[in-house]
Amino acid sequence: MRNFFRVFPSMSKVRLWLLTYKYFTTFIDYFFELVKMSSFSEKKQKRHCKFINIEVLNQMIEQHQFVLCFCGHIVNYEMFTSLPLHTKDIGMCHLYMSFPQNKGLNWLLRLRARYGAINIPSRNPIRTLRKLQSELNEKKKIKGYVFGSLSDMDPKKDDKHSAPFLDHRLEVKTGAEKIARRMNMAFCYAHVNRPKRGFYEVKFLPVVPKADTEDDEFAYTDEFVRMLDINIREQPEIWMQWGECRF
Repeated sequence: MRNFFRVFPSMSKVRLWLLTYKYFTTFIDYFFELVKMSSFSEKKQKRHCKFINIEVLNQMIEQHQFVLCFCGHIVNYEMFTSLPLHTKDIGMCHLYMSFPQNKGLNWLLRLRARYGAINIPSRNPIRTLRKLQSELNEKKKIKGYVFGSLSDMDPKKDDKHSAPFLDHRLEVKTGAEKIARRMNMAFCYAHVNRPKRGFYEVKFLPVVPKADTEDDEFAYTDEFVRMLDINIREQPEIWMQWGECRF
């Protein structure tokens, strides 16, 4: 794997090839987990994906109606949309790339919405978020929403933003931070641990930028990348973006 050799130059070839093997087996696991997840009962889904410290979200929701939760492409990130099963006080919505509709995307969106998560297309997210905010103010059924975003995707455009990552530079999307600032959201990061195949533990960590957030328009995104770096170094094989030429 080109990326492994570039990021871990001091690692022996044997360990690098072992890491490559782990990555590909983990990638294959992802597809099997997706299929199995579609038939999980709520009880079984809660056992496969545990959220360690939801109280952190509750504290943020007390100050802000919305919390932007940064996350990376960590194996079966689809599991994380099961958050509504673990709390009745907090709803969940997430941003997805609104490509032309196809059967594969429709199936994924149904899977993500299965436990109550709300799918928000990237083409016009503010309108949907404003509507949810209005409903919060009127009905008070829940305290607020976690707004999930996989922000480690390649921007694929000219005005790219990059941040230090695994001793290189990683180009990332900045749209989620722009939306969050506009909506006065709090910021957190979903730190993921995969103790064994098919099982996940998610810990919510506040995102506290080192840079001045008024002077640096992407301060939260840069801090997210730093936290993702730490997460990946713990279990390198669980980041699904290794297969792309990102470095």
